[in-house]
Amino acid sequence: MKKLLSAITLLIASTAAFAQGARDFMLNEVFVAAPSCCDASACQPSYVDEYGQPSSWIEIENTSYSTRDIRNCFLTINPAVLDKSMSAPEREKLMSLIPAGDPRTVLAAKQRITFFADGHVNRGTLHLNFTLPAGEPFTVYLFDGNAVDLLDSVRVQPMAAGSSYARLKGNEWQVCDADHVTPNAPNVPYRNDKIQEFKEKDPHGIAMTLMCMGVVFSCLILLFVFFHIFGWAMNRISLLNRVRAIRAIHEHAGKMVEMAKQGTTETRGVDMETYAAVIGFALHEYFGGTHDLESGVITIQQTHTTWADKSHELRATPQHHQAAEVRL
Repeated sequence: MKKLLSAITLLIASTAAFAQGARDFMLNEVFVAAPSCCDASACQPSYVDEYGQPSSWIEIENTSYSTRDIRNCFLTINPAVLDKSMSAPEREKLMSLIPAGDPRTVLAAKQRITFFADGHVNRGTLHLNFTLPAGEPFTVYLFDGNAVDLLDSVRVQPMAAGSSYARLKGNEWQVCDADHVTPNAPNVPYRNDKIQEFKEKDPHGIAMTLMCMGVVFSCLILLFVFFHIFGWAMNRISLLNRVRAIRAIHEHAGKMVEMAKQGTTETRGVDMETYAAVIGFALHEYFGGTHDLESGVITIQQTHTTWADKSHELRATPQHHQAAEVRL
């Protein structure tokens, strides 16, 4: 009894672990081939199956950082599988099984696998029992091995044949043209930006040439207008400065004329204000008596000193002394 309970517990735990690992699988890219594409050289991009035949395909990615096996999962585009009243065996009949036993279904971390939607399951593990309609909307469903749990789904709108619908970060999807389809590789964000659109609408560069010439001539016209206005403003400022200088000269000239008139007629060439100040100072000195009356006699007397004696400037005459004779 204990062994039976242990086996049941282990089976439940392994089933839960497998189900948890299956949640890491997500649809990554869906490619719709052209209906008239009958050989590899006429199909874009040049991605074919093991038999060299191009077809539509569905790419699935292992989003975890562990190795996962996608065996026994199901793929389909039939919306009838969403009926919850349908039993698992009935739902399995409407879907394409990913068989076990193929090492290619074991995906490492962040690895991708591509399944060909060509309707030929007899060609191998990577081939599905349905095809993708071109020019019509459809939804791709990825179910767990129990045919009950929906792991992932994506709604594909009608797009040009040879294009793909790729998943970016999170749950953001975008349409990629034939030059940006990436089977079994990370999806690169692609935007049909203004430059690409301009290249498509103007392949010969005529509009680009006219636009560049228009920009250049517009800049030249703006520069001409700017320098014209700038030169006029500088001339105006210079003219105003000259007018101010002339006015100042006239004002000073008037003062000079007035001073000249006063100097020639009354002060004999001396400024009137200076002349009045001198007269006032003289009257103040005269009536104020600030100085004593001096006799006009110089009282400096010469005093004889020896500091200027010339003899002090000469060296003393050396005296010679005769040494005494010493007798032994």
